[in-house]
Order: sequence, then structure tokens, then C-alpha cells
Amino acid sequence: MKLSLRKKSAKILGTVAAAGLVVALGAGTASAGPSGVRFDVGAKQSDGSRKISVYLNNVYAGYGQWTADGDTLTAHDASADGYGIGAYLSTSPVREAGTFGYSSPFTRNVGGNLTEDKPYTFWVCIGSNSVGLTCSDVYSVTS
Repeated sequence: MKLSLRKKSAKILGTVAAAGLVVALGAGTASAGPSGVRFDVGAKQSDGSRKISVYLNNVYAGYGQWTADGDTLTAHDASADGYGIGAYLSTSPVREAGTFGYSSPFTRNVGGNLTEDKPYTFWVCIGSNSVGLTCSDVYSVTS
């Protein structure tokens, strides 16, 4: 399920995911995020880490990554396409690493100690304030 939504909606989705609720959302309107987005999702690693690469019109745009060893959330914007990359973890409140408002290439790391071996969900979005966000599905990770 790909989601197209505004940043505020992405934060709401994160809050819902953090609460452990299941929500079914359909894609938003065509203006609710960039089109031509593809997310390539890496396998969950044995330590609970995962990486999601982002492509815009088949051009590499960046990635979001959860690194369990160090409890670090990373967003990397590789392309000067006018869009930022956001990576989200379903902590409470939702942990966000975003490149929004910075010139690319740019990487943002957000860390903070979490309880070991706790399950979370993780997702990545691309977009801007003017067009909204297009987000990946939500995937499991572990601290």
C-alpha cells in the first residue's frame, strides 16, 4: 500500500502506528505528493535494521534507514529535485529524521537510546510542503 498524504497526516499515521492500531488508507488525490515514486525495501537485517531506497521517475533520490546498533534513524537526500526525504519510527512520539528545507546532498541522523529488542514500525516519505508527501508502506524493525 503506497500512501500519498500531507506531512501532518504522516505524523498522524505515525501516532496511530505507535499506538499499535491498524488503519486502512487509500491513496490521496494526485496533488497530495509527488508522483513517479518507487520505494525499494531492503530485507530486515538480523539485528532489526532496515533500509528503504527512494526513486523519483526511476532516478535515485535518496534513502531512509533504521540502524538498530546505535538506535539511529537516517534520512538521506541525494538529488536536487526539490523534494526532501523523511524517515519515521513508531516511537511515542514518532521519531523523525528529515532533510526538508536543506540543499542536497544532505543527510540527517536522529539517535536516542531505546529498549533493546523492542519491535517498531518504520517508513520513508518523499515530498515538500507545497505538494505533500508520498510514503512507503510501513515495515517492521527492532531496536
